[in-house]
Amino acid sequence: MTHEPLGQSWRRRLHEQNLRGAKIALSIVLVLYPTFGLLDWLTAPRDWLWFLWGSRIGITAYTLLMFALIRTAYFEKKPEILTASYMFITAMGICAMVAVMGGLASQYYAGIGLVMIGSGLLYIWPPRIVLLTHGAMLLGWLLPSLLTGLVGDPLTAIANLLFLGSTAVIVAAGQIFNYRSSYEQHVTQRALSETTSNLESAHDQLMQLDKFKSQFFANITHELKTPLAMILTPIELMEAGDMGELSPAQRSTLQAMLRNGTKLLKLINDLLDLSRLEESQLRLSVGDHDIVGWLDGLVASVRPLADRKDVSMTLECEAERTLVCCDIDRIERVAINLLSNATKFTPRGGAISVRLVDEPDRIRLSVQDTGPGFPSDQARKVFERFYQTEMGSRRRHGGAGIGLALARELVELHGGRIWAESPEGEGATFHVVLRKGRDHFDPGVLATGKDSDSGSHMVDDRLGAQVTMPMVDDHHLLDIAEATERRVVERDTDENSRPHSVLIVEDNPDVVRVVHMAMRRRFKVLAAPDGRRGFELATKHQPNLIITDLMMPEVDGLELTAMLRQDGRTSRIPIIMLTAHGSVDDRIAGIETGVDAYLQKPFSARELMSTAERLLESQEDQARMMLDQRMDSLETVAGGLAHEINNPLNYIKNGLEVVRGDVHSLQAAVRGEKALDQRRLDRIQSRSEKMFESVEAGVRRIGAAVELMRRYSREGFARVERPIDLWASIRDAAAMLSAAVRSEGRLVLDLDGEAWAEGVQEEFNQVISNLVQNALEAVAEQPDGRVEVIGRRLDEQVEIVVQDNGPGLQIDDPQRVFTPFFTTKGPGRGMGMGLTITWRVVQAMGGDVTVTSEPGQGTRFRVVLPAGAVGSEGDSDALAEVAQRGLGAGDGAGAAARA
Repeated sequence: MTHEPLGQSWRRRLHEQNLRGAKIALSIVLVLYPTFGLLDWLTAPRDWLWFLWGSRIGITAYTLLMFALIRTAYFEKKPEILTASYMFITAMGICAMVAVMGGLASQYYAGIGLVMIGSGLLYIWPPRIVLLTHGAMLLGWLLPSLLTGLVGDPLTAIANLLFLGSTAVIVAAGQIFNYRSSYEQHVTQRALSETTSNLESAHDQLMQLDKFKSQFFANITHELKTPLAMILTPIELMEAGDMGELSPAQRSTLQAMLRNGTKLLKLINDLLDLSRLEESQLRLSVGDHDIVGWLDGLVASVRPLADRKDVSMTLECEAERTLVCCDIDRIERVAINLLSNATKFTPRGGAISVRLVDEPDRIRLSVQDTGPGFPSDQARKVFERFYQTEMGSRRRHGGAGIGLALARELVELHGGRIWAESPEGEGATFHVVLRKGRDHFDPGVLATGKDSDSGSHMVDDRLGAQVTMPMVDDHHLLDIAEATERRVVERDTDENSRPHSVLIVEDNPDVVRVVHMAMRRRFKVLAAPDGRRGFELATKHQPNLIITDLMMPEVDGLELTAMLRQDGRTSRIPIIMLTAHGSVDDRIAGIETGVDAYLQKPFSARELMSTAERLLESQEDQARMMLDQRMDSLETVAGGLAHEINNPLNYIKNGLEVVRGDVHSLQAAVRGEKALDQRRLDRIQSRSEKMFESVEAGVRRIGAAVELMRRYSREGFARVERPIDLWASIRDAAAMLSAAVRSEGRLVLDLDGEAWAEGVQEEFNQVISNLVQNALEAVAEQPDGRVEVIGRRLDEQVEIVVQDNGPGLQIDDPQRVFTPFFTTKGPGRGMGMGLTITWRVVQAMGGDVTVTSEPGQGTRFRVVLPAGAVGSEGDSDALAEVAQRGLGAGDGAGAAARA
């Protein structure tokens, strides 16, 4: 798409803007200029009315002339000059009035300021025109009065000059800024427009490519497969003798035709198998097979092809008989693909070596050739779909680039592995490893009786047998053709990139096609012909949406809905019921069974899509809500429990270290190694008692936390809000936490009066415990470390500040400390959940928590809560009960169970 030059588009925009501005300016002048004649009548001398009114009539006439001029081509060429000239002449008309109405001291100067402001608001002029116009207006007011000596009162004249000059400067600056901003905006909009146009063009091209790919698969399926099936079936019947006796030559010719026709059909079926593998619809019919005997027959059948190219083919097997559980038809396709590639790329006179290694728990099949090989960096790429080592138009070997991709999928479906090696100048070697036994198979990939009945294997599955013998299964090709044609919904190449999937359960192929047409652009579409198969696909793929018919064979829509709702894997999937039966009883039965929406045939495709989108949005909302609830529970339980148990453990550890030191001192005194006076013994006794109290409090707190979690797990947690004595909770937490601090006076409380708030006691305890604990840890390494807890009642709010003089937060945004799992502590020192819990609890109480910090200046947390009424006696008793349980310093389990 071509765009006009930037300069031309900018000139066009200026013309449009200035044309609109001119129309507005002319209309304003046409109204206001004559109207101000009333001011002349009231203020001007009668001798000068003729001059003032004449000036107004002249400007009004010029304004009418400009209405005609802005419609001409000349205005389109010079819009800035014409609009600037008009505004200047309008201002000069006022300047003439100023000269006869008192000169520079005349109040008529305000009209010039109005003209300047109107110019700045209505026009986009280049900077040179802006400066010239406003400067000329200012000089047109100033010079005539100075030259004629009509100055008037000097102070008034100076004031008028300052105001009018300031107006000119401000308007000019704003107009220049507006011009540059408009130009930058125009450039940005133009770039955005070009980018949008390019994206639309690229999108159209991608849509065309997608259309071509979809058409390719459709053409392969309908234009090649069906005619080939109709050709191969009569040939098979003729070769079998059902249409009369055949001579040996005729039979040989028919066999060749059958083989070559099957080769073409194999290419189509390979594409369809890739499609099935993407949709996880391919099943394996496994059994125990003698790989040695099978491989010997396969190599014997392929060797004549290699002989015609003068390529020797050898087989080396370490054992005479090896049993492997596998789908022999699928593995045969893998081996044939490897042998075909080796024969294709090996030059005349070369050699192909097939080797089978028997190991205790697996077998390894290797196919090595003396061809050109491939670059070592392509060892993985050769197994990608549609990739070929010769990708250019001059490639010597044909192929669609899907054989090795299909081989890899089939081997991996068996739980095996396939890889390639190509040492420089030594050809290529492909290795296939298959495990023995059955335990390694995924049950989901194994065929059941119903899979076999549906004819999931195709005619090319016995390609090796077809090389040496005619088809003997008269029904196999017809069954496969029928089963393939039952693929009503064709695979889209980009379906895996779509965010949602839909399962259509409908026995009418035409209805499936209609629904598929409506849904395919936004959904990956799966289809099932009845409720039984639909339930299997639903439990396996777990689509985002299910659309089902009501009347179906075997399992109908209501039965399918009941089965889906009873299965935990599919119970939450939205279900839309499509049916020709629209009676009230049918609708009630569907709703009672679990149908989310009910549409009657014939239905509108737009209504179906709208209903589907509405159900998915509702499902996503529920999923987000559930995720939030689970995250709340996970974050709170993990963080609260870890914090509640870890803190008392630290107290116990610190207390034991102090007691250990005192015990060592006493032991040394008993042995006579150290003298202790009574004063020091008293100090040791006092300190030990304090440490034992801290240890006992920590043990009680851990026990209470565990007991509380057990009770919540049995009975559940009822989150009941009630008045909390904030200062009492802070004092309890401080008493518990200070026991872990060695230095005296490190934790200081400054609580004014009393303060209450509505909330859950255990949750608020967790808030104080987290904030004070973090502050104490921040100053633990500083000899002069200090933590202050300040509490104030502010009208209808309560303010709690926890601040320290520690090193501060070394992060750009301190508010990040409230995000889940963020921590500035080292490994093993925190989960990053404590402050997240603090933020959630404060928000739940209707308050807010903020943090300010600078490196080296400490950290300050400020909590603001709505003030509540003083608690009742019952509330005080409840608080006393909590304190008695040992939870007063921050019941992490209670906070955890909140979610």
